[in-house]
Amino acid sequence: MRFGPPRGESATLTITVTPEMTARVGGSELHPVYGTIALAGHVEEVCRSLLVPHLEEGEEGVGHAIELTHRAPVPVGMELTLTATVAEVGPQRLKCEVLARQGQRLVARGSFEQRVVDCADFRAQVEGVPA
Repeated sequence: MRFGPPRGESATLTITVTPEMTARVGGSELHPVYGTIALAGHVEEVCRSLLVPHLEEGEEGVGHAIELTHRAPVPVGMELTLTATVAEVGPQRLKCEVLARQGQRLVARGSFEQRVVDCADFRAQVEGVPA
């Protein structure tokens, strides 16, 4: 990885909650509000946007650790903004702190760490996993 983004750099992702993003288990909707599974995916997406410009050819970022507290419901149709801020940068890792807000209301907070891996090595690991 080329020298990563500087500590404090941030990125945002704004989404509108759709029915496909609601709280679900086994394909069945539990509640008609923004689900934690969708939140985790959006956290990864906004954090990844900070890493990708710094990857070298043959490298890829993979999720390594996530910590989330989902504090408040967001109904379908409402807009949500996630802001990721670089908290730590290492030779092969990037950790971001994330806040999710609906307007001024804090909906979720957490952190997401990505590791930088060699694509060929990672593919070999995946292919070597027994079926």
